[in-house]
Amino acid sequence: MEYVDKNFDTSIDDLKEICKIPSISAQNEGIEETASKIVQIMQKSGIESNILQIDDANPLVYGEFIPEYFEKTIIFYNHYDVQPADPLEQWESPPFEPTIRDGKLFARGVADNKGNIIARIKAVESILKTKKDLPVAVKFIFEGEEEVGGVSLPKYVNKYRELFKADMGVWESGDRHETERPTIKLGYKGIAYYNISVKGPNKDVHSGRAGLVKNPIWLLIDFLSSLRDENGRILIDGFYDDMDQIEKEDIKLLDQIPFDDNQILEKYGLNEFEGGYRGNDALKSLYLKPTCNIDGIYGGYEGASSKTIIPSVASAKLDFRFLPGQKPENLYKNIQKHVKKHGFEDIKIDYLYGYESAKTPASSKEVEIVKKATRKTYGIEPLIYPLSVGSSPIYNFINKLNIPTVSVGAEYWGSLVHSPNENIRIEDFRLGIKNIINIIDVFA
Repeated sequence: MEYVDKNFDTSIDDLKEICKIPSISAQNEGIEETASKIVQIMQKSGIESNILQIDDANPLVYGEFIPEYFEKTIIFYNHYDVQPADPLEQWESPPFEPTIRDGKLFARGVADNKGNIIARIKAVESILKTKKDLPVAVKFIFEGEEEVGGVSLPKYVNKYRELFKADMGVWESGDRHETERPTIKLGYKGIAYYNISVKGPNKDVHSGRAGLVKNPIWLLIDFLSSLRDENGRILIDGFYDDMDQIEKEDIKLLDQIPFDDNQILEKYGLNEFEGGYRGNDALKSLYLKPTCNIDGIYGGYEGASSKTIIPSVASAKLDFRFLPGQKPENLYKNIQKHVKKHGFEDIKIDYLYGYESAKTPASSKEVEIVKKATRKTYGIEPLIYPLSVGSSPIYNFINKLNIPTVSVGAEYWGSLVHSPNENIRIEDFRLGIKNIINIIDVFA
């Protein structure tokens, strides 16, 4: 660990270098440049690395260090693409000019997910520079499309299945809770994202004709209302049929998660939670239930004063979050049946992207390895989450490659991921490097 501390300024400098590049996958900006810069950093750290490329996909950075003698292999997944930085006026310093203040490093992508990329590279570098070898084989996958659905990662996994083989995986992220306890996530929910649109009259019509002309917004509202009940239960036939049974050990994990109802209600300016749940029931709803969410509704006049019209079009963005077992392709089929069953033939449904959920059992030895290492790093018992409330394509490791995988990282509860002023605390970054060293050590 002494090497980490002595060379920490270099680690910060390398992190700043990749954070300067606006690798925004949604805008196809800075992608190749970032991938090349990461390869340079890995090679400088003693890790063999190169760029893998398939048609119609952002480049994937692959790295490895294979000792002469080893029995086990660990693989790390991260992504180098980031979210757009807008609204720019809310940043206290430019998003792509990494800035340190108040013990934190501010930049777009520093928490999600470039801080963890550098932490993992520097952990392996630290071992190599001090021990001259590794006790296990180490592999790295850094993709460039996670923020736009990770649509190409399955193609890379299919093509390079043998190259990506490993005994254990460490996924992209994990933050420190408000109590300062580090978190370990055993998996992620799946996701399916849809655009819903309705075509009404061929142009906007005077609202005085509302007794004659159908308003597409009413039809959209009726359709959206048919998807779930007032408690959030999804009403699409067959939606729950392929969902795995929730394990008792996952329900038990909820007991160790700090949860202050009133504090969280106040934080979000709410009077009650979805479904009226409180306490442990609210936690179960948050982590162990699938959801249907409306991300936005568009249509009609939204300007100042009034404009009395029947709009010609209406649309909405929807996301569904899945639990293990559920498949986005099955949902798409069931939604089509739902449309026909309830007479919503005028509704057009465009499936944008999606992937399934996956998790590693709480009782697995890989979870114990990461718990033991994390406890050693932070000197405190980590919090174990059965699933993240968000989604990430971890199924590529767990379900497709059969690699038991858990997620840890160097962020903290105030990292403002996807928001203006995204940041990590400098000391969390240092501990993130040391935690990967301890994970490799305990794994070996």
